[in-house]
Amino acid sequence: MGRFVLRRLAFIAAVCVAIVFFCTFGLRMSVNSISARPRYDVLETARYAAQDTVRYFSRALRGDLGQTRQGTGASSRWVPVTTVVRDTYGKSMGLLAFSLFIAALFGVVAGIIAAVRRHSPLAIIMLTLTLLGISTPSFFAALLLQVGEIQWLRTFGFRLVPVGGFGWDSHIILPALVLTARPLAQLARVTYMSLNDTLEQDYIRTAAAKGLSRLQILRTHAFRNSAVSILTAVGVSLRFALGSLPVVEYYFNWPGLGATLLDGIRNRDTSLVLGLALALGLTFMLINLALDIAYRLIDPRLREANMTAE
Repeated sequence: MGRFVLRRLAFIAAVCVAIVFFCTFGLRMSVNSISARPRYDVLETARYAAQDTVRYFSRALRGDLGQTRQGTGASSRWVPVTTVVRDTYGKSMGLLAFSLFIAALFGVVAGIIAAVRRHSPLAIIMLTLTLLGISTPSFFAALLLQVGEIQWLRTFGFRLVPVGGFGWDSHIILPALVLTARPLAQLARVTYMSLNDTLEQDYIRTAAAKGLSRLQILRTHAFRNSAVSILTAVGVSLRFALGSLPVVEYYFNWPGLGATLLDGIRNRDTSLVLGLALALGLTFMLINLALDIAYRLIDPRLREANMTAE
């Protein structure tokens, strides 16, 4: 296990270098879109990006992620990127954690119910709804919710929830609904398919023949053997949510990492973009590492395969 963790940490470090390099490379190339005399020398741009990457990490290892200008006009000022990352990270991760908690809770429960009732029309209805949930783009779902709330306000004269802004109250409902939709559908679908396959196994029939209740079979045998697939779906759901985060924050004016990252890209603020991109990338990779460790703790077959590889 120790060697596995060290290999994954080395991989994470390499990906962090790649994130900084490609972000720097992309921002340097983006200058051509506004330049009167654009230069498309990829090799030269890559060489400058590599030099920028080395300089960036030499400062980052000392705790200096650079400076960024905040505010407009006379009220603007230079602030450390670390301050911006700290202020926006909590807002984004709070929204993300709340959304994934709701998705995991209702998605897994819906999948279990559909698997238990797999021979009824409920399973077909659930699979159809999950397919719609996975296929609906986040920006379209956000637009529909905003238009629906505006139409409600016009029709009935009062609003149900705010359509934008930050707050740990009703302001979180609409952005959380959009972030929850695809992970919930993915988790429900994977839970149903995994449990459906497990419940058809011979050892499940043997457990039922011994007189175990349906709840005991689910808790002791079926759910444990499906846990790796469900945890994998959690990792995929995290990828869905992180990919949708900038769009959702932009649509609902939620001042988190995603919206600030889009502002940084628009302003070509290299230090800000690198700091926020690294924060998002590290979050995703460290959570994936935690899930990989959990797989090996849950499934003894993975532990044995890991010991054999080492």
